[in-house]
Amino acid sequence: MRLFTDPWAHLRGRHHGETAFILGNGPSICREDLSRLRGRLSIGMNASTQLETAHGFVQTYYTVSDRRFLTHPDKRRWATGDLDPGTVRVLRADLRPDDEPGPNRTLYTPHIRRDGWSRDLGIGFHYGCTTTMLAVQLAAHLGCRRICLLGVDLRYAPESPRFYAEVDPQVEDAFTSVQIWNLSNAGRVLRAEGRELINCSEASLLRPYLPFARFSELADLPAPADPAMETGMRDTATACCAG
Repeated sequence: MRLFTDPWAHLRGRHHGETAFILGNGPSICREDLSRLRGRLSIGMNASTQLETAHGFVQTYYTVSDRRFLTHPDKRRWATGDLDPGTVRVLRADLRPDDEPGPNRTLYTPHIRRDGWSRDLGIGFHYGCTTTMLAVQLAAHLGCRRICLLGVDLRYAPESPRFYAEVDPQVEDAFTSVQIWNLSNAGRVLRAEGRELINCSEASLLRPYLPFARFSELADLPAPADPAMETGMRDTATACCAG
C-alpha cells in the first residue's frame, strides 16, 4: 500500500470523476430536499451542520475560512461539537489557534491571496471573500468533475442574508463583486480542465456567469465517466437554464 506523509497528497484525486454538492448558506438552500444527499459527496461550510438533522444526511467534508465560526459561542459548536465524527474538516490555516478539532480529522490550508485559483491545497487557496471558494478548490483538489453549488445566492438582504437566524447579521454587499469574479473565474478554469461548476440556485447572482441546473435533476445523475458524458451533462444544464 502506498503511504503518504502529506495529507493533501493523500486527498488529491480521492474522488476522481465524482459529483460534489457544495452547501452554501443562502436562504434558497431551505427550498431543497437535502435528504437526496444521503450517501453522496457533500462539502458543507459554516452553518451547514444545522441542515444535517432536519434532512438526515452527513457532510463528507466541512470547510471554514471565517474566524467567527470558531470564536462565536453559538457558531463554534456548528464547526466543532455538532459535526459528525466522520466528517473531514478543512480550515484556513491561520484559524488553527482558535480551533478545537475534537474527534474529526482536520486539515489546514494557508490562504495565498484574495483573487485567483489554486490547484494544490497543500500550497494554499485563494479565499475570494467567501468560504465557497475554499469548498470549490477542495472539490477540485479531490478530483471532482461536476461541482454543484447549492444556496450560493450572493444576495445579502439585511433581514435574511443567510438561511439561519443571526442576532447581528454580517451583510457582505461590499464583497459581492469580488465573490462573483472569483467563482466565475473558477468556472472558467474548471471548464478548461473538462470539469464543470454548476449553480443550482435560481435566485443566485451567479446565474449570468455559471451554467444553471436544478439540484433535483442533478442529484440522481451518475458522475460523468468520459468527455462524451460530460458533454451530455452540459446539455442538461443548458436545458434546465432554458426551462
